[in-house]
Parts: sequence; structure tokens; C-alpha cells
Amino acid sequence: MNILNITKNRKTWFTISGIAVVASLLLSLTMGYNLGLDFTGGARWQVQFGSNEAADVITAEGADVTATVAPDTESVAASDPGQPAVEAFFASRLELTQDAKIQNAGNGEYLITIEDLEDVQLQNIRTDMANSLGDFTEINYRKVDSSIGKTFQRKSVIAILFALAGIIITIAISFWKVPRTIGAWRFGVVAIVALFHDIIIILGIFAVLSAVTGLELDLQFITALLATLGFSVNDTIVILDRVRENIGRQKASETFEETIEKSVQQTLLRSIFTSISTLLPLIGLLLFGAQSIFYFVLALALGIAIGTWSSIFLAAPLLATWKERINAKSRAA
Repeated sequence: MNILNITKNRKTWFTISGIAVVASLLLSLTMGYNLGLDFTGGARWQVQFGSNEAADVITAEGADVTATVAPDTESVAASDPGQPAVEAFFASRLELTQDAKIQNAGNGEYLITIEDLEDVQLQNIRTDMANSLGDFTEINYRKVDSSIGKTFQRKSVIAILFALAGIIITIAISFWKVPRTIGAWRFGVVAIVALFHDIIIILGIFAVLSAVTGLELDLQFITALLATLGFSVNDTIVILDRVRENIGRQKASETFEETIEKSVQQTLLRSIFTSISTLLPLIGLLLFGAQSIFYFVLALALGIAIGTWSSIFLAAPLLATWKERINAKSRAA
């Protein structure tokens, strides 16, 4: 006996998912996103005031590794010009048509992002910044041309659309033997609905993170979305494939809803345990991994959790509801 009849209680799951999707859409539209350097183009410096010591170069296994010598803490504190001074310096630059983004990381360290400029202009800013604000160590520097940023935006959209198209084709091939009364294409539609459900909710969560923490969305985030698509559709296909198998074995006394429920219950533990075993190492990375990949791993973890929900509580029950309405229309006719 099933503890929870998932298909029978599908209106509850649809309501929960519907609220989450609508809320995510509203959050995305009202809060927007901070697009990273990959998409906007520009230059980004990570600098630390208080030291202009040359970096030590260490050779290991034939590769040059640059290690920056950390300046004395008291020296840094004394020579830190302060964020207002850094902001005033960049506000006075005539070559900048957009406001610079200044993030104070503490201990005299700043993350400075400006629009795309010519190399000569960037070098002039470097020189003037040292003269006006004091000596600094350039910990990291990255530059992306604005044209490349636009290319990344376009290719990211193409990559997601290409992935969705490939998923639709794969599902169509996998379920082409489903009886016409049910329709193989309906299996594809519910799988795609589940995928959009997952993506929209993740985008909504990251819209909040962008607004609260200043998080920037970059190519790592797109990679996480694509990985979410793959994991989610795999889980959904496992359940829908069991539905297809059970349709062929369906008893005369068994309703389509009962067949759906039996299929979900047969794959329920597999789906949950697969997700848990995948989430455990991701949780480990969230707790103990590098800060640079924290939000990438978070997007993956959220995608797996939300994808598991949509596979179990949305895709198959949605198929049952669709078939129920088709039967109702047939009886009415």
C-alpha cells in the first residue's frame, strides 16, 4: 500500500509548482540580473593597496605559477585609500561613459569592473590610479571585448535552445511506439514543461541572489543550467518510460491514472536515491569547496533537487490530467 498517492493528489503538487513558477517569473522581471563580464564585456581588476612588491615566480613541473607576496597587514591598513576615494577616482575619468563597479573585499583589496576600453586607455587608468591612490598590487586582471560578450550571450541562448531541441527529438524517438490514443508527442510536451519549470525557478532564485549579494551570472551559470536540463530530463524519461511499459501491460480493469501511479511508485525510490547520491558531493563542495565555484555548485544542487520534484510530482501527473481531460471531451461529444 502506497503511503502517498502522488497522482491522486496532483492538484496539490500543481498548485505548489504553479506558485513557485509565477513567483520566480515576477522576481526575474522585477529584480533582473547582474550579467557578468562574460556577457557584458569590459575589464576587471582585483587590486590590493599597500604593496607594489613584485610577485615571486615559482616553477613547478615545467609550469610557471605566479604567487603574490602578501603585504604586511598594518601597512595595508595605513595605505588603503578607502572606497569613497576609489569611487571618486573612477567617477572623474572622462573616458568612462558608465559607472564603475567597486567592491571592497577588505584589507585594502578591491574588485573594480569598468566598461570595455582600448588597451592604451586601460594602461593610463592603471598609471593614474597608482599616482592618485597609492601603490597597489594587481592580484588579478581580466578583459573581455564587448563584441565577444554579445557573442557569448547569443551562443548561450543557442546552446539552451539546441539542448531543448535535442531533448524533444530524443523523447520523440523513445516514445514513438506509445498508442495513438495517448500520443507520443504528449510525453514530449510534459517533459519540456517540467524542464521549463526547473529553469524558471532556478532563474527566480538567482534573481534574488543577484539583487541581495550582487552575484553576477556568467558562463558557469549557463553550464549549470545545461547540466540541470540533462539531469532533469533523464529522471523524467525514466519515469515516463516506465509509464510506457506499463501501458503495454495495462489490465482491462485498470485506469490510466492507476497505471501512471503504479509507474511513479515503481521508480520513486530510484529517483530519490539517485538524487541524494548526486547531491551529497555537491553539498560537500558547497561547505568546503572553493568560493569561486560556490554559486556554480549551488545552481547544480538546486537544479537536481527541483528536477527531481518536477519528474515525480509534475511530469507524470500532468500526463494523467491531460488524458483525463481528453476522455472527458470524448464522453461529452
